Amino acid sequence: MPESMRDPRGTPATERLNYTAYRLARALNRAAENTALARGITLPQLLILQVLGEGVPLSNAQVGRRTFVSSQAAHVVSAELLSSGLIEKVEHPTNRRVRLVRLTEEGWATLEAIDREIREREDRLSAELGRFLRDDTLADILDRAADVLAGGYFGDEDAEAAAVARRRRPAKGAGMAPA
Repeated sequence: MPESMRDPRGTPATERLNYTAYRLARALNRAAENTALARGITLPQLLILQVLGEGVPLSNAQVGRRTFVSSQAAHVVSAELLSSGLIEKVEHPTNRRVRLVRLTEEGWATLEAIDREIREREDRLSAELGRFLRDDTLADILDRAADVLAGGYFGDEDAEAAAVARRRRPAKGAGMAPA
């Protein structure tokens, strides 16, 4: 499109942090997915493996929250991981109705292999950006940015509840521009 047709109010989307962060997230996820796919693992499966890689067994509802999907979606992906032998069901220590999942030995080995490649890529990125980071890692900076912007932390119930409370929509019609 000719520059003469550009609306003078326009600004490049790449000047917006949310757009650039989304672009970075897409690039990181695409690279991680390629690494995982080479081992027969999809990105949703990898996210579950990474969350379970913290070493704490979780329910499907917890897995869903931690991987940003519904508990039903987490159940579907968990079922795939169960059938492939990468995760296993275990009993909840205090509630017989709740079933938890955790990594199997094969799951740990798969996650470690994928994680090694992902960390190598992240280390290269951090080395490239190192002169800008000083004493912090890129992950530290992005984590603080998420906290400041009400992103919450999935897994910390208090931080998550506070973030959700800040994202409430106004009542219908409130704050809307007149038609």
